[in-house]
Amino acid sequence: MGCPGSKLNVVAPPAAAPAAQATPAAQKDPNLLVPAEAKPTTSLKIYSAHGLRSADLVGNKSDVYVEVEIEGKSDSKVTTAVVTGTASKKEGAGENDKSSIDVNLQFVGELKGYVAGDKILFTVKDKDFLMSDDSLGKATVTEGG
Repeated sequence: MGCPGSKLNVVAPPAAAPAAQATPAAQKDPNLLVPAEAKPTTSLKIYSAHGLRSADLVGNKSDVYVEVEIEGKSDSKVTTAVVTGTASKKEGAGENDKSSIDVNLQFVGELKGYVAGDKILFTVKDKDFLMSDDSLGKATVTEGG
């Protein structure tokens, strides 16, 4: 994503939840109200992000968050909380290895409107309070991909 070896740990979504079905009682009695079909949703878990670059001008850190949405469905967007990480060299890193940031996000949410075959876009960003947010990396995931 931001540095060589960057990665985002997520659980890929299972196939979309089935649409609501009418109950047997509702099928027999036309006077019963049948709920409208629910929009399919899928669970989403984002555990952590690793190997990110420092994007803040001061402090060798980044205020990391992840935006997730289904391509072409902007109303599906969910966002993790912001987690501040400070760049450091990994244990056993070589003299020429760069410092990077690892953060634990521990996010659980739902993507509304997901159907099998949709592309899910992940954008890792650094929150800036005085300027526009910096992009730290992007990834696209499709079912089976």
